Amino acid sequence: MSSRQDFTPESVVARNYQHILALVFAVKEINENPKILPNITLGFQIYDSYFSERMTYTAPLNLPSTLVPNYKCHTQKYLMAAIGGLDFDTSLQMADILDIYKIPQLTYGSFAPEDADQSQSISFYRMVPNEAHQHTGIVELLLHFGWTWVGLLAAESGERFIQTLKPLLSQKGICLAFSETNLKTTHLAAYYAMYFQLIQIYQAILESKAMVVVVYGGTKSMLTLRTMVALGEMEIVTKISVGKVWILTAQLDFTALSHQMNWDMQAFQGSLSFAVHSNVVQGFKFFLEAQNPFEANGNGFVKQIWAQVFLCSFPNSSTEEQASCTGEEKLENLPSSAFEMTMSGHSYSLYTAVYAIAHALHAMFLSRTKYRAAVEGGMQELQPWQVMPIMGYTLLDVGSDM
Repeated sequence: MSSRQDFTPESVVARNYQHILALVFAVKEINENPKILPNITLGFQIYDSYFSERMTYTAPLNLPSTLVPNYKCHTQKYLMAAIGGLDFDTSLQMADILDIYKIPQLTYGSFAPEDADQSQSISFYRMVPNEAHQHTGIVELLLHFGWTWVGLLAAESGERFIQTLKPLLSQKGICLAFSETNLKTTHLAAYYAMYFQLIQIYQAILESKAMVVVVYGGTKSMLTLRTMVALGEMEIVTKISVGKVWILTAQLDFTALSHQMNWDMQAFQGSLSFAVHSNVVQGFKFFLEAQNPFEANGNGFVKQIWAQVFLCSFPNSSTEEQASCTGEEKLENLPSSAFEMTMSGHSYSLYTAVYAIAHALHAMFLSRTKYRAAVEGGMQELQPWQVMPIMGYTLLDVGSDM
């Protein structure tokens, strides 16, 4: 997604829309399964952080007030858990608020163990392994191919990653040609202010004799990296071939803003990328193929993304001069940098997070007699903090139940 304030309205990360669809698909499966939470409908409400710290703090503050009314009238919505975010900064900002209400928070993005230590929340659960394994994997990969002269490129928040990796590389005789932590993750307008800095970084990479560059960051880092390469190729008229092997950490993905979808990817050909583990989820590809913006059922994100990736418009939109969206457009026809038809690692982590919450609630209803009445009469007796003792055990074996 993109920020109303920090990105132009025409720029969204369409590939991250799959995360939303993974959430919708998991909830759909659970509600159609009579063996999980019978007589209870699992629902959800989605908030977009828009890459904005202010919006990240605002959303958790709104959740308790919008979902838990101070009156009882027929069907009610009870907030039992929250999922997010994709990067550690967002997760930590959410935890600041959610921990006040003792609402369980499941994160589906990768981050370092040192980052995890910053969160003192007792209701903070990670759906992916910490990065310690990835550090070892990077070193082993470099040794396997005999790459002993490499460069490191990281986002501003990647200083700890570099400081952790440096001694591991040194112990194995791998030397650093350069180390940059200026891959800023900023908004689109600021790219112009960063123009010369990005060109300088790109020039340094080209001139370095290191043939391997390890890149660390998140979704926004990849957007900046692609911008840096595009600017560099336009500015450097000598057209020197990059000729580098890019090694990308699991947090990175070949995402693209809508205006970047058709940019040349040749500079990244032959890249090696670590990935978050995922399994094939039956029916998910068919679910993606069946998406239609006119049958979104209240999903406010789909029309925004649909219009931007397919360059079409809906009635009453501000871009009606474009061809009209028909609903016949197919997600599978988009380039993989815009949208992927197989479930990504992050989408799978989010998918399993939904199941973890559902299984925790289900286990509580089965094991505690005093909550069985709540199944018949609603969830009035259940509080989010009561889910936490069971959540940890559920996360250990939710995979075997799916």
